[in-house]
Order: sequence, then C-alpha cells, then structure tokens
Amino acid sequence: VLEIMKLRGYTYARLAEKLGYKTASGVSERLRGTKDLRVDTMVKFLEQMDCELIIRSTTKDKMEWKVEIE
Repeated sequence: VLEIMKLRGYTYARLAEKLGYKTASGVSERLRGTKDLRVDTMVKFLEQMDCELIIRSTTKDKMEWKVEIE
C-alpha cells in the first residue's frame, strides 16, 4: 500500500480524506503497524487508489482470485 501511495502521489491525508476518515492518523497508524490492518481495510485502501487485491496460487496452475469486500 505504501509503495502504491508513493507511486500515485498519495499522502496519508489524501487517502484518509477519500476514505472518509477524520484524520490522517487512521491511515498512518494502520500502515505503520501501530494498529491492526484488517484485510477488508487494506482492500478499501487499495480500491481508493484504483487498485485491487489478487491472490495467486504458487502451484503449477497459477490460479488467481480477486478479493472483494461487500
């Protein structure tokens, strides 16, 4: 998530605003590890930066699944 933020020019404040957080600390605490980052929260962070989370099998079949949170 941090690498995508850097590539896309996002700050904690900008991502927090897009997510509807009152302050940037809600984003920064999760990304720095001072608060737990749940999978559904990470997916929301990624979606706000026009990305998606894909799980890819490491077996020969290389199957993929897109993680979607309802």
